[in-house]
Amino acid sequence: MAEGRTLASLADKGDTETDKRRLIDIHSSRDKPDDAFAAVSYRDHWFWIDDRDLKSKRTFAYLMLLFSLTETGGKEGLPLVTIPAG
Repeated sequence: MAEGRTLASLADKGDTETDKRRLIDIHSSRDKPDDAFAAVSYRDHWFWIDDRDLKSKRTFAYLMLLFSLTETGGKEGLPLVTIPAG
């Protein structure tokens, strides 16, 4: 951390130096969020990105773009070529 090769993990929310460098902020609660950009329910908890958090929304969108670029897809859409034998 002292050499700048990584960020401190699980930093306090009040740490302004870490808050400036945080890329995404994921909230969690047992209650469904009212105003979420993206939310998922997992094991009786809700995890979400707040719709007012532009930095987290931008990071999430970038990650989704990277995932879509790495998707290989299935073989079900390939054309079928028939070669007559005989």
